[in-house]
Amino acid sequence: MDARLARTREGDYCPVRASLALVGQRWVPRIVYELRGGRLRFNDLALTVGGCNSRTLRDRLRDLESGGLVTRHEVTAAPPWVEYELTDRGRELAEALGPIAVWGKRHLSAAAPAAASAE
Repeated sequence: MDARLARTREGDYCPVRASLALVGQRWVPRIVYELRGGRLRFNDLALTVGGCNSRTLRDRLRDLESGGLVTRHEVTAAPPWVEYELTDRGRELAEALGPIAVWGKRHLSAAAPAAASAE
């Protein structure tokens, strides 16, 4: 995340701007949403997120890991694989996305989401 996005015009840190900069990154909310159910292998996460190329997914996961939101687990079985899961901070973020889901159920139609946004 670009640290400048977390600052006001005056240069002061703003937690709202910082939070929006984090969840405003493409794929981050979807990754957090999909990991809320528990550990997932990289390829399984890629399938459930859908549409995100492997490089971008890897980069987002690294950013989330460095931010303390995701933990990376290396499984050394044959063949080895990697799993990801939310940390306590990541689970808090997933819970914070809950009101967005409530709003979506109330205001967006599964049949015609574009029509709902045209109102």
